[in-house]
Amino acid sequence: MKIPVPEVVECFGSIDNALVNVVRYCNVIIDKAKKVCPNTSVNDVPGYALEFCRKTLMQAMTLVKVANEREDYNTTCSLVRMLADNVSIIRLIYAETNTEEKILRHLLYVMDGVSTRIEYLKDYPKEYDGKIPRETYEALCVQVQEAKNNALGCVDFCTNAIKARPLYFAHQLSIDEIVKCRNWKYKTIDKPKKKDAYTWNEMYQLLDVKDKGYMFSYFSQYVHGLSISNIALNDMDDFETPLAFAFSLVGWVFNFLRKEYEPYIGAYTMEDVLKIVPQR
Repeated sequence: MKIPVPEVVECFGSIDNALVNVVRYCNVIIDKAKKVCPNTSVNDVPGYALEFCRKTLMQAMTLVKVANEREDYNTTCSLVRMLADNVSIIRLIYAETNTEEKILRHLLYVMDGVSTRIEYLKDYPKEYDGKIPRETYEALCVQVQEAKNNALGCVDFCTNAIKARPLYFAHQLSIDEIVKCRNWKYKTIDKPKKKDAYTWNEMYQLLDVKDKGYMFSYFSQYVHGLSISNIALNDMDDFETPLAFAFSLVGWVFNFLRKEYEPYIGAYTMEDVLKIVPQR
């Protein structure tokens, strides 16, 4: 059932148009902020966060495309859940007002992902079994070893960076435990165990997107192919709900970008305005 929001209809005509226009505005902010924060490496938190936001906005645009062009309700809902996960990570890590904790969570988050890569690569390369040309096998061995070395180097960098922060000297024992389990979701530094970490549902609640947070877990029904994902939905009005959830998430990113970066990017130009509202 389609329940129109008067403000959205008046300004944009439809919820998908509203979502696309907010994404355009966000991308203009990111483009301008990139001139101030051009570095996207792990050791540049503002630049890394910008690239994270860019990736998340690309997911939102893909979601609109899947809904409008493919009319694929299951994938649309799965993408809403992906979007919610990414935005909740931005909220927990990069919207943190305490700079020291922001940097700590960021480095732990990077370590967690890279450590997973190391775990998957630890048993490779396998011994040569003759199923592929030896030259190909040897090239793959070199590639795997380089990936391992890069991942291990990243973990070492993050560990050393954490131990160089003032926060580490104030909470050394607790942070050592947090680093050990890569617990970037910790609730308080003095309770470093995984059991004291935020759940995904709790992270959704932190977004405070007009009481929608509890619903994002529901979209896992579509991610994991549970029974409700088999219900046939053929009416395009059915897409209003997941698109509305996506709009609320992109709206959160928009507010985050304005708060964190807009003070440093200078005035908007006419070229910027045309990117936000393209001429017809």
